[in-house]
Amino acid sequence: MSHGGAAVDETPRPTTPMPRLHASLLVLLLAALAATPAAAQVDRAAAFDKLFEQLDSERLNPATPEEGQADLARLRALVPPGDRRRELLYQSTECFQSPEDTRASLAFAQRGLAASRQLGDAEVEARFQLCEASLQSMLGDAQKGLALFTRGVEIARRSEHPALVGDALVLRGNMYSYLGRHAESLVDFMDAQRLYDGARQAERSEGNLQNIAIAYRRMGEYDKAREYLDRSRAIAQRHQDWGSLMVIALQTGFLHEDTGHPERALAYYDDALRIARQRLPVAEAAPVQMAIASAQAALGNAAQALEAVTAARAGFALIGDSSNEGMLDLLEGRARAIRGEADRALALLARAEATLQRDGNERYLEALYPVRAELHEKRGASAAALADYKRYLALREKRLAERSQQRALILREQSEASQRELESRRVAAEKSLREREAQAQAKARRWQRIALGLGVALIALLGLWIGRQITQARRLRVLALTDPLTGVANRRRIEVLGAQALADARADERPLSVIAFEIDGFEALREVHGQAAGDAVIARVAEACQHALRHADEIGRMGGERFLVLLPDSDIDSAGQIAERLRAEVESLRFDDLAPGLRVTISLGVAALAPGDEGLPRLLARADQALRKAQGAGRNCTRTT
Repeated sequence: MSHGGAAVDETPRPTTPMPRLHASLLVLLLAALAATPAAAQVDRAAAFDKLFEQLDSERLNPATPEEGQADLARLRALVPPGDRRRELLYQSTECFQSPEDTRASLAFAQRGLAASRQLGDAEVEARFQLCEASLQSMLGDAQKGLALFTRGVEIARRSEHPALVGDALVLRGNMYSYLGRHAESLVDFMDAQRLYDGARQAERSEGNLQNIAIAYRRMGEYDKAREYLDRSRAIAQRHQDWGSLMVIALQTGFLHEDTGHPERALAYYDDALRIARQRLPVAEAAPVQMAIASAQAALGNAAQALEAVTAARAGFALIGDSSNEGMLDLLEGRARAIRGEADRALALLARAEATLQRDGNERYLEALYPVRAELHEKRGASAAALADYKRYLALREKRLAERSQQRALILREQSEASQRELESRRVAAEKSLREREAQAQAKARRWQRIALGLGVALIALLGLWIGRQITQARRLRVLALTDPLTGVANRRRIEVLGAQALADARADERPLSVIAFEIDGFEALREVHGQAAGDAVIARVAEACQHALRHADEIGRMGGERFLVLLPDSDIDSAGQIAERLRAEVESLRFDDLAPGLRVTISLGVAALAPGDEGLPRLLARADQALRKAQGAGRNCTRTT
């Protein structure tokens, strides 16, 4: 059978020679027939590569799950027959679709991983490795998932595919974030962003903004988180990227819940749920229901919280995702506790504790212990309640310490990145210099002297650049400790100063007091007069209070309209007098340039260090209690505790 498909006649024939012209035409005809399937194969491979690249870079953004499945079917139809690599690339894309059966999908990923290793293709192997890690995490084994993601990063680096390395870093960063290792997650996200930008992967770069926002939110950097969420929302709206819009609405809700406003969070959760139900696969609504349960529990709405937990469990069960069981048990336990079902709540909290401890998820454990401690306290189990409160305080102390360490890690990583970039430029400059010298040596001495002069100039410029980098690094360190709006200490700095002041007070047996205060009615002020006016009010209040304090006192902005003042060598009476001075100073401020007749007041809570205060968080908590009393008493007043 010839390649062209014509049957060969095997009947014996005379051996007369074929005319030369006819033989040439026959050769050309047979070559054309043979080339036709090969050309079609090449065209099909090119069409596959183009569609795969579009799907991989998310330039095709299906409006519905059905459209996404249609794109996947088109990719499958373009796989050239017998092309094992492209067949595996298609399967790796299929592997990342929302699974109906997670365990079956995991087996599929592992088979693809074995096949890609046999093929010896690092890119395909990395894709299946990352898919396996994602599915393993969905089955509830977060630590194993993290190890597999790290392996995926290493394999992706061997592939010399920058965008794939960025994808691997993003997936691992999300797992770091889930486990509370936010600085490591932010480092991965920032590294991925550099890779995406360098490879001109605009879609990936824009999508990664959400990840950076989430990491900043979980680190307590709410202003930075809001900035990245706003940027990401504008991009997602422009592209009608419903999946991203749902995530952004969800994360904005988390931001309000983290800052103590669950009622505002619910509005964003409702928006995320609407998008999920109308635009996304049914299982995508499950994390939104879990968020709704958290906000409803925080508001004391047990029935609504339980309803949302039930819906979330059903959604996760559809795809066999058991990675959120610990949090779901915690949320249901909170709701049961609100309803007075103490035994059921304690059983759920015990189960949640076991799951969260297994995963090493201290962020959620910190939320669990106060709930259970309150249940024990109501049942008269004082020892158990005290033990849980101690666990909570230990985790909170650890988290605050880790937050400082994580921020230091970010600063160090940024510094090291600058150093790596500097080293890369230095190496490039030295290589260029050596090449110039080699060329100059092959020519006359006159050109050699010119080349040496150029080398000196390059070194001088490099030294100037290094000096500028060192100056910039110093400025960054100062900025990292200062609130950019007010110029006072930021949250990280004031907490470090507070811990040191408490240690000094204990060591020298001297008094220490703190003042927590908030600007009254600030949210309403900002809604009426705008963001710019709100920022101006915060800045002027901070400036007025700073001028009214003593030299040794410290003031810091804790976030939003909230401030903390440290008063060394001050007992409760003198601290109360200082608080009143601050209150009067703010009350006397005038803001007519912002809005005619605009006046601002503050409410203050004062607490002095007591023998029972185990650390700074306890002292701050008492100051917060006093602040709430002041607000409850009609605001524009001071209360002590």
